[in-house]
Amino acid sequence: MRLLSRRARSAQELRGRLRRAGFEADVVEQVLADLGAAGLVDDQEFARSWVASRRAAGGAGRHKLRWELRQKGVAEHLIRQVVDEAITEEMETEQALLLARRRILGEGDAPWELARVRRLLLGRGYGFETVESVMRRIRSEGNNSEC
Repeated sequence: MRLLSRRARSAQELRGRLRRAGFEADVVEQVLADLGAAGLVDDQEFARSWVASRRAAGGAGRHKLRWELRQKGVAEHLIRQVVDEAITEEMETEQALLLARRRILGEGDAPWELARVRRLLLGRGYGFETVESVMRRIRSEGNNSEC
């Protein structure tokens, strides 16, 4: 209960923590079943909460969110469902564009600067197609400002 009072956790996270604390496997499974029945452990709700908090904290791309949820032990079908419900391709592109614009220094058309922003977006988990779309828009905005 102490683990759950700090933040929501996936069933797999709790399973690992309880096993490392020395509890027997059958005891851990019974506790998880009881917590699930009481509505205190729900991987779908955990995934929704995780995605919402990560988006509010500065925006991570869909690829990174999926990876993080896999690391937390959430089932793949739940990951796809929750992430796809929360973030459309258009939303992700707009979020990446906003982040790129904030990180551009000066004119923004220097090759080193565009490469830096590309690495930033890829590192935040935005897909290659999204990043390339954003980079095209950034370059076209830079060309329009010179005219």
